[in-house]
Amino acid sequence: MNMPIERSLNAPVTPIGRDLSGMPEAFRRAYGPTEAFPDDLGEIFREDSPVLGYRGQRTINPRSRNACRIFAVFPDLETRLPRIYGLDSQTEHHHLALTLTNPSVLQVREQVGPVRFRRVDGSIGIHYLDLVITHKTGRKVAVAVKPTSRLASGRFLTDLTRIRCAAVPEVADELRLVTEQCFSRTAAVNAATYLRFALCPDADADARLEETVAKLDGELTIADLIILSRTGSRGFRAIYRAIFEQRLGLVSSGSINLHSIVRRP
Repeated sequence: MNMPIERSLNAPVTPIGRDLSGMPEAFRRAYGPTEAFPDDLGEIFREDSPVLGYRGQRTINPRSRNACRIFAVFPDLETRLPRIYGLDSQTEHHHLALTLTNPSVLQVREQVGPVRFRRVDGSIGIHYLDLVITHKTGRKVAVAVKPTSRLASGRFLTDLTRIRCAAVPEVADELRLVTEQCFSRTAAVNAATYLRFALCPDADADARLEETVAKLDGELTIADLIILSRTGSRGFRAIYRAIFEQRLGLVSSGSINLHSIVRRP
């Protein structure tokens, strides 16, 4: 005989409001500000900008059972307009975000090919390079992104040696293998967040932040800087952009949030 189902377990949970006014300061800081930031700027209104289409040379099927498909909208380094980047995995997405925030990079192309190479058994293989990175020095670096779990058999590493012979120097000056162990996931998420904020420039918030930073003496949290600058919700995005654009120094490590510590550069 089946046991009766306790209906209360499936009932919607009603959140209970908590009054943090009497809690210690450290506890309140852990939960973030309990009231809205002061805001002298108000809401921002901007016109829509055109989005450049996907430029890869390989058609990406958006539906897949074995892989992740990502169509990310990030700035195009040449035009600074939003552009759609087609990617096959989260590792590619993270590596692209870190690459686009690298000041030495001039342009990035994804899904470049086809590169035809001869396998060990004599058959002809076709490979599309995940990224081709052009540096400001003119050097081109092709990137093959693979998770470490796909390298255990050694088959891809063998093919990669043949791909390198076919791609260098015709397509790029160098071919690199990148896995999820080559970079910090936290740094990649920070970079991706900056790229999304960079699509929405805010001259008024940047100017107010620059005036406040010029008067800074010492270190403070991002939340405190928003309060000082009185930029409200627009302040966090402005501070995020300032950190990556070297207009504000980041002292703390890890994920950038309201409790991250910053200082005047």
